[in-house]
Amino acid sequence: MRLSVIIPVYKVEHTLDSCIESVLRQDIDGELEIILVDDGSPDRSPQLCDAWKKKLSSHDFNVSRVNDMTLHVIHKSNGGLSDARNKGMEIATGDLITFVDSDDELAPSTYPSLIRFMQENPDIDILEYPVLIHAGHTSEHRLDFEDRTWQSAKEYWEQTEAWEHCYAWNKIFRRSVINGMQFPVGRVFEDTWFYPELLSKNPKVATSSKGLYRYQWNDDGITAKADGTHLTQLLETQLRAKKLMHTTLLSSNGWKLYRSMLYRQIDVYRLTGKILLKYPLCKAICELHRRFIYKGNL
Repeated sequence: MRLSVIIPVYKVEHTLDSCIESVLRQDIDGELEIILVDDGSPDRSPQLCDAWKKKLSSHDFNVSRVNDMTLHVIHKSNGGLSDARNKGMEIATGDLITFVDSDDELAPSTYPSLIRFMQENPDIDILEYPVLIHAGHTSEHRLDFEDRTWQSAKEYWEQTEAWEHCYAWNKIFRRSVINGMQFPVGRVFEDTWFYPELLSKNPKVATSSKGLYRYQWNDDGITAKADGTHLTQLLETQLRAKKLMHTTLLSSNGWKLYRSMLYRQIDVYRLTGKILLKYPLCKAICELHRRFIYKGNL
């Protein structure tokens, strides 16, 4: 099976080489397609992308065991992460598709066992695997999964509390399940928009204890610098996900999603004064929190 790895590239001249090397050193016994999408990066990243294409074309980098390896480079004007991913999906030819952010890395031998699982289980549409979250930061922690095939996407959504890990990059997608789908251009927290929409179509999902994606902490990333507008968009995506997946307070673990949305609403109210949740007493709770926790500061 051919695996297409889509890597959006923007202002990552210090991490791009290690990211690409971590993909190339996966020892995949099969076909590998790497798609680097330069999203109008203003630093040296575009030149590094071209250098990698030249290096692999001239066999200056030893890629062991890969029977057929192709590296594409797309240069485009800046359109954001979603637009870059969408461009990558447009040209991807693999039976399987996955994503890697260009400031992250893969642990050795992550892909081979996951690809083998997808080969042996042709009914599985999505396979999710572990993550080392904020690798190298004081908040570093692991997100692990059991080896399990879920009876329905809704069961998976509720039992694993998937709203907390809608990441696109720690999943292998069968090409057929994401055909025609796109990430939302112009929005942040795009994964939280994309993934529930995909799950609402009830694909067959499995989780694996094997492999590891290293999600690096980025001081300039949206997680570190989210403002009121960004958090408003996050709350909007959570509300949309709740509706798409029919999650209620009585759903298994549903209260945890509602709690998360309330936390986001408190932040949004403090930063913007907006109320998006229609909970009873929601505005009163937000106002009390602002007055007594933040001493009246918006």
